[in-house]
Amino acid sequence: MIFPKKWKNPKTTMFFGMVFLSLALVSQRFVHLSAVLGPGWTDGLRGLLFGISIGMNLWSVRLGARQRRCGASSS
Repeated sequence: MIFPKKWKNPKTTMFFGMVFLSLALVSQRFVHLSAVLGPGWTDGLRGLLFGISIGMNLWSVRLGARQRRCGASSS
């Protein structure tokens, strides 16, 4: 597979999802508009961070459900 084995752990994926969520929330407060970063770029960056966090958190829920389902059937 493309992803290393550590990305199959739901706790690791949830951790990085929460890191991206924190970065998205903090960027609203600390990233200010300037001549280099206009409002479109800052909104795009914030949206990208929120999207990555939502995707990773949903992925970790899916991985956790798959591990519980596989673990319950083998017992």
